[in-house]
Amino acid sequence: MKSKRFFLHSFLLLFVFLYANSYAQQDKIKKIDEFITKAMNDWKMPGFSVAIVKNDSVIFAKGFGVRDVKENEPVDENTLFVIASCSKAFTTASLATLVDAGRLKWDDPVTKYLPNFQMYDPWVTREMTVRDLVTHRSGLATFSGDFLWLSSSYDRKEVIRRARFLKPTSSFRSRYGYQNIMYITAAEIIKSVTDTTWADYVRARILNPLGMDHTNTSYSLFNEDDNAAEAHYYKEGQMKIYSDVQLDNAHGALGLNSSALEMAQWIRLQLGRGVYNKQRIFSERQSMEMWSNQMFQGNGNYGLGWGISYRNGKKTLSHGGGMPGMISQVTIVPEENFGFVLLSNLEVGMVGAVNNYILDIMTDTEPKDYEKLILDGYAKRQEMFDKEILRREEIRARDSKPSLALEKYCGIYEDKMYGKAEVTIKNSSLFLQFVPSPTFRGELKHYQYDMFQIDWEDEFLTRGYIKFDLGFKGEVKQMTFEVPNSPDFIFTELLFEKIK
Repeated sequence: MKSKRFFLHSFLLLFVFLYANSYAQQDKIKKIDEFITKAMNDWKMPGFSVAIVKNDSVIFAKGFGVRDVKENEPVDENTLFVIASCSKAFTTASLATLVDAGRLKWDDPVTKYLPNFQMYDPWVTREMTVRDLVTHRSGLATFSGDFLWLSSSYDRKEVIRRARFLKPTSSFRSRYGYQNIMYITAAEIIKSVTDTTWADYVRARILNPLGMDHTNTSYSLFNEDDNAAEAHYYKEGQMKIYSDVQLDNAHGALGLNSSALEMAQWIRLQLGRGVYNKQRIFSERQSMEMWSNQMFQGNGNYGLGWGISYRNGKKTLSHGGGMPGMISQVTIVPEENFGFVLLSNLEVGMVGAVNNYILDIMTDTEPKDYEKLILDGYAKRQEMFDKEILRREEIRARDSKPSLALEKYCGIYEDKMYGKAEVTIKNSSLFLQFVPSPTFRGELKHYQYDMFQIDWEDEFLTRGYIKFDLGFKGEVKQMTFEVPNSPDFIFTELLFEKIK
């Protein structure tokens, strides 16, 4: 009799415990839902999608807003977004499967697989390993060389070939510099080892086993999909849609387009240390390798395709992704067996605010007013940008004139790393065209002396200033750029010499 009472008592305690946990979890989900709903209005966010995984189950998956402000079609948990650099962890996971199979080692030299690979420094060329490629310690600056792929017509091989002209800004392995081209190179190593493209390998070894059938690796497929979000930007008081010009020339660094619900399966794989639905994709040893500190990054570290930090006393793995008009974020807290993905179609700070709020709510931490903190910071940055434009207008020598007749500035210019640009006269004004990047163009308006101002036709680029340098005989020798608020490009890397 006592044993029966004990069993009944234990069962009731278990039932109460499970019910309380379930109620607490639903209360957290309700708060998260309400926070996102409010944030959508505060940030003027067109569309947003989220999925949360806890204990190997998707406990929340929902879309908010619209895919496209013109059509007003709703976002749901299956809507595709460009996940951009969140693709990097898929690249390292793919490499991990090859390490498991004994087909390569993390510390193999890059030239073992890509004999023509070359960095600016021959010693770095010889010493660069697969691990170095994916840990942002190449010595190159953050975003260095992104001109070569973003909106350009160069293919991946040409992007990698031209990277040899990028000058380092720090010594090898001494400083963190976020690098897309090194990840593009890592994707080419996968192709070299397997005789299979990065896209096909990721599809066969990761996407298919995880049932991520809607996820694709092509911008053309993404744009043709009936449930894909459009990228937006806010300008002159209006929400607008980006023109799509990106080619599939940066696989490895980016390349995947996915939904919140399918990315939740990726999170389940990560939390399972390489196991998904009892199927092993990569070993636990490689999971630990990818999650281990490889390169210090501010107050945190970078692993193999993952940022590593401590939040509320718990190890947190994360990676963001950004392309013009799209922001994504994947965050995992292994100790809590919990992770989530955020996808958006406007580049504002809302993703950061929601990310921080979910982390606090799901780890029983009182959240700060992240909406106010990040909105205020966003407004201050915008105010700073606007003040800089105004300052440059106030200090310019308005009465100055160009040294030469406009036609003397015309011609073909070439930067050794990037390629060619052409200056012509169009509608009685100078007009600049970056040859490999069709949308990098615009009218040049006189600023002062031999400096001109450009408001690019490409919606992603911000106002820039171009200085023409004259030789001893008064002829144009070269042009240099300054773009104070440039989002992802280092214009000071460019030195265009006039060749024709």
